[in-house]
Amino acid sequence: MDRIKRAFKNLSIKKTFMLYMLLFLLLAAVLSSISINFAGKVRNNINLSYADSSSRVNLENSKGQILIAIPPADYTSKDKVIINICGFVEIWSIPVFFGICIILSALLFYRNKLKKPIEILNEASEKIAGSNLDFHISCDSKDEMGRLCSSFEIMRASLEENNRVMWRSMEERKRLNSVFSHDLRTPLTVIRGYSDFLKNYLPQGKVSEEKLISTVSVMSGQIARMEKYVQMMSEVQRLEDISVSMENVDISFFLEQIKNTVEVLAGSHELKINFINEIPKQEICMDSAIVSRVLENLIANAVRYAENRISICSEYSNGKLTVRVSDDGKGFTDEDLKQAVKPYYRNQSDSGEFHFGLGLYICRILCEKHKGCILIENDESGGASVTASFLCYMEH
Repeated sequence: MDRIKRAFKNLSIKKTFMLYMLLFLLLAAVLSSISINFAGKVRNNINLSYADSSSRVNLENSKGQILIAIPPADYTSKDKVIINICGFVEIWSIPVFFGICIILSALLFYRNKLKKPIEILNEASEKIAGSNLDFHISCDSKDEMGRLCSSFEIMRASLEENNRVMWRSMEERKRLNSVFSHDLRTPLTVIRGYSDFLKNYLPQGKVSEEKLISTVSVMSGQIARMEKYVQMMSEVQRLEDISVSMENVDISFFLEQIKNTVEVLAGSHELKINFINEIPKQEICMDSAIVSRVLENLIANAVRYAENRISICSEYSNGKLTVRVSDDGKGFTDEDLKQAVKPYYRNQSDSGEFHFGLGLYICRILCEKHKGCILIENDESGGASVTASFLCYMEH
């Protein structure tokens, strides 16, 4: 019985409507036939009761059965009412029963097939219009309305995800602007202080040539820092406009280029390079520019913190290209593991003049653009390990 109910619930709207109409039209035909036959029998019985015995015998003998006898000119008032009712039933039973059954079939079809999905979709539309996306749309039927509800749920989930991404982007933009204005304050303060110093003492000849050169050098360094900072900020803002352009890439040739990049970056540091390629020699469809940029950034970080060696391991599994870059440096602190992929995060021990804490943040954004992610952790043998993944597909 449950299987029959499920099959009926999953039946298409068109087939369900035709089935309802067929059943109720058959019911209307049966009820009309029963009503007409019953009214005819009642009227015959009344007419036979008014026929004389001789006419009844003649009727019986001529056909072998009792036929409707010719009624007398006058009926009793009660019989007249019954005769009129029987005539009305015989004339109007067909349109009345068919009309009632069609209306009932339409009402039952709407109640059982359309009412619940329409209410679900209407409620969902009102919530979405009110900017409420924290709900789920569920319809247990697999007919057209059930599929429409499923499509509506996909749309709601997509809107919720887009909303989440938008809010996260807005929050990160606010944080970027806040940190940007805060970090610019220091070089601006230094430049203003030295410019006031030169303005006040240079006309009086109280500034030696050595002090003047030193002051100008410091100001020039601060200006260079500001230029680099503004350039990085502009680059971060442009990340939102980057689009992924997928193309077939010879993975062996691509990884050979990455290997050459590693050797160039690590050349002056005398580091041991361990390059592991576990990808078959095939083509992979990906955005090589995005993947290269991420890997070059990770490799540059590894070269910067490594003591003796760097390891790069690449593999392809379940539609994802994964590259793991690790080093034998001091590794990540607990705070690094929580904050490193956020913009402008810098370790307390990191005092690089032109290091702004944007490298891993840019890598994270680019990986997400490529439908992947970035994972930072400490290697089991010591040192830091960063894994970048990218959604790709392999050409066979």
